[in-house]
Amino acid sequence: MSWRQCDTAISHFISSSDEAGLQLHIRSHGDTEDHAPVLFVHGATYASRLYDIPHPGMSWLKACADAGFAAYAVDIRGYGLSRSTVRDTTSQPYARADAAIRDIDDAVSWISTRHGNAPVRLIGGSWGSITTACYVSGPGAEKIDRLILYAPIFAARNQGWLSLLADPVAPDRLNPAMGATRLVDEAGTRYRWDAEIPSGKVEAWRDEEVFQALVQSSLDDDPIARAQTPPAFRAPNGTLVDLWEVFNARPLYDPARITCPVMLIRGGDDPTSTRADALSLFDRLGTARRRYVEIANGTHFVSAERFGPNVFAVCNDFMTAPG
Repeated sequence: MSWRQCDTAISHFISSSDEAGLQLHIRSHGDTEDHAPVLFVHGATYASRLYDIPHPGMSWLKACADAGFAAYAVDIRGYGLSRSTVRDTTSQPYARADAAIRDIDDAVSWISTRHGNAPVRLIGGSWGSITTACYVSGPGAEKIDRLILYAPIFAARNQGWLSLLADPVAPDRLNPAMGATRLVDEAGTRYRWDAEIPSGKVEAWRDEEVFQALVQSSLDDDPIARAQTPPAFRAPNGTLVDLWEVFNARPLYDPARITCPVMLIRGGDDPTSTRADALSLFDRLGTARRRYVEIANGTHFVSAERFGPNVFAVCNDFMTAPG
């Protein structure tokens, strides 16, 4: 079965309240109006496709819908099918957290209205854990009734990431040559992902067909991707400015302002969302209704690995548990 046969999500496009001409893309499964709504927000590189990998059993969105929820995932501006003319004309890193928060609010407002002004459950992964936490600690405080931070990043110094983002001439500052976007190809994704898996265990941890479904579907979402050599899609660089801040231990929000139930979930071998950083965040949350979960033998991309269904099940349980 090809990935295209498994690509069964419904696409919605809503107007941005912030950027003229921008149509934000939201994909969905099971979005009947009588189901409680859940919104997924992606991280720095892969857009909503990461939550809806077109391969049997590997769509987190579909697993959420199968559990009785109306499952939605938004492409933040400049990602996936949320195409922006501003992104294509600016020379500055595009789509920082403050812009992503406005996109999240647009999506939450549209989804809540669609479901009779119901509160929304929110799931944010990686950089999306930052943007969703910023949202819930600020303008979205009254609109969200549960928050899941997947592969959470808060504010711990991470020298590996700082070395990648730094100016080669002045390592104490962000690389000023960074433009609006960067190109993401199959080889780069494989290199980063494989580096987090113990030697000789790639096949045991990750299915190659799942990997290809994620990469190839993401390439198809960018109209210029197949014209690149090698094929590569564009990802906005605003996120890298945000990550420079948090990996220098400068938080972008106050966790004490988050008072709804929260779950943190990460892969046990994730070098980006570290255990120390996640537990530091956990301890600072303003809610007593909180959980911390690790999935052993999983990387930063654990939801797309062999134990991905475990992630889905744990999150569904949190969203259905009382209180």
